[in-house]
Amino acid sequence: MDLSNIPQFERPLGIGGTDIAAILGLSPYKTPLEVWARLVGGGENTSADMLHLRFGQHAESFIANEYERATRLKTYAHPKTIFHPEHGFMFGHIDRFVCESNDPAFKSGQFKANRLLECKTASVFNRTEWGQEGSDQIPSAYLMQCAWYLAITRCEVADVAVLLGNNDFRIYQVKRDLELEDLLLMHAQKFWSDHVLSMSPPNPITTQDAAVLFPKNRPGSEVEANAQIHQTLEQFREKLSHASSLNTECERLKTEILTYMGHSERLSFGGKTLATWKCTNPSQRIDTKALAAAHPDIAANFTYETLGSRRFLLKDAQ
Repeated sequence: MDLSNIPQFERPLGIGGTDIAAILGLSPYKTPLEVWARLVGGGENTSADMLHLRFGQHAESFIANEYERATRLKTYAHPKTIFHPEHGFMFGHIDRFVCESNDPAFKSGQFKANRLLECKTASVFNRTEWGQEGSDQIPSAYLMQCAWYLAITRCEVADVAVLLGNNDFRIYQVKRDLELEDLLLMHAQKFWSDHVLSMSPPNPITTQDAAVLFPKNRPGSEVEANAQIHQTLEQFREKLSHASSLNTECERLKTEILTYMGHSERLSFGGKTLATWKCTNPSQRIDTKALAAAHPDIAANFTYETLGSRRFLLKDAQ
């Protein structure tokens, strides 16, 4: 595969490896509408500021070293963006390429490696999402990401090295699947054509999606409910009532447990810890009202107006 003619940008406009999982509704971190909003709005991907992603980037070198130790294979970092040679909206940021010999991954602009490596970290509580080591039984979002990168690079195998907790290191293997690639490409092309190029958003699937799509209200505006949305509202009101009753019962049970614990930090039974009730670490906060009263000029220099969030309130039928 010749990479010399593939454009490479630091901030690409297109669909990346984590985006395709979101488009398919398989991402735990973002929705199709959030992907669309970033693409058409040109804004930064706020998920890049998430702590777990920053930690994952920090841990990548360690995991790659452990992979090399376990497999005796050599890995090569490739920080630049790689685009699909035929579909310019498909791109990926590959963690590592793997060479099974002492030859370099690239030579005279030609890509020599046939295997790539993705480095992951996961909470020990998510252990059940990972199957037998050596298989391709990994979380769906990662499986789609690997398939996406294999399509872009034309590699045949993607190894996934994961550190579960801090003491369980595993290696999984995803082989190239042309049928899956065709399916991903079909969904990606449809999303790109129907939503990105046409500037038409996908349907919201969360309340946060709705807030992103409609951040402001028109003062004094009103819309008449049709029969379907009126029924939906009544169903929501009923479910909300049930949830309120359930929350009340949960609060009663929790209060009984906390009262029994008193000043104790742990609740145990048969030598096993059932629950803990501990104080969080103390934190420091600035008293903004006191600061404004004592130093109004300083406070004014650091005061700015933010857009208020929309609140949804149910009203009694008149």
